[in-house]
Amino acid sequence: MIFIKFEVFIKTNQGIFDISNLIINKSILTMHYKDLPSYLNISFFKQNFDILEGDVNSIYSVKAYDQIRYFVARDTYIYNNKSASQLLSMICDDFSIQKGTIENTNYSIDYRIEENQTILNILYTALDITEKMTSQKFVLYDDFGKICLKNFKSMKQNMIFNLDEDVFDYEVNKSIDKDVFNSVKVSVKNRKSKIISTYLKENDNKKQAWGTLRYFERLPNNFSKAQALNYANNILADKCKSKFWVYFETLGDFNVRAGSILNIVFQNNIKEMLVDKCEYILENNIFNMRLKLVDF
Repeated sequence: MIFIKFEVFIKTNQGIFDISNLIINKSILTMHYKDLPSYLNISFFKQNFDILEGDVNSIYSVKAYDQIRYFVARDTYIYNNKSASQLLSMICDDFSIQKGTIENTNYSIDYRIEENQTILNILYTALDITEKMTSQKFVLYDDFGKICLKNFKSMKQNMIFNLDEDVFDYEVNKSIDKDVFNSVKVSVKNRKSKIISTYLKENDNKKQAWGTLRYFERLPNNFSKAQALNYANNILADKCKSKFWVYFETLGDFNVRAGSILNIVFQNNIKEMLVDKCEYILENNIFNMRLKLVDF
């Protein structure tokens, strides 16, 4: 979810200016950069300050969010044999939110009850299940007022950032401390016999190097042995590698957003990395961005 917090300078000859004539709660705000539409946001908060009677100059503080702000709402959804993309389309219709490009996630999820969950959690659960079953990652975002869902491979940008030349400063980190596993165990309870079967997938070389870093998950009762093994294999392939991430600040570009894939030159090697966090900084006619890039 993107939010923008900014101050707007209002000049009027009418003394105290009623901001409700200009910006009201839930009004639509648009931001353009170099004559191109960059973001469309919904205003949720305003606060005026430094307003004196007879003063012709007033400053207002405004906070605006993109459409994903509406997915913070809690609800209950019961669905069966739907893909994450179908679920997203249904939710957008329920909330009267415009849809942009929603790519097919190509995996049907069995019967699920999502009770008293935020819409975001419901969608992220569906996308997480899809990723673990298919090894495909998807990016959910707002594109100028329309909700989009794209395979991360569709988010590649034809950009190269040389950490020694194109950025103002950078920080490189590598760790196995969080969300890294070299041993994956899953269990399935047979509906009829009530017998619990467990399945284990491991990387012996990484176990010798790091010790045993175990991931465990109880799978739905209707999973077959083949499905359970495939599930464990996909998790091991995704999680059995050290985490590598980079922070840096560089010149801004609205084509880059969280979920984009960029080419990074580091120590004379070119590496594709995923934008995990993106912060735009527009100040004094200067546009920069701070990025966190991670392995994928």
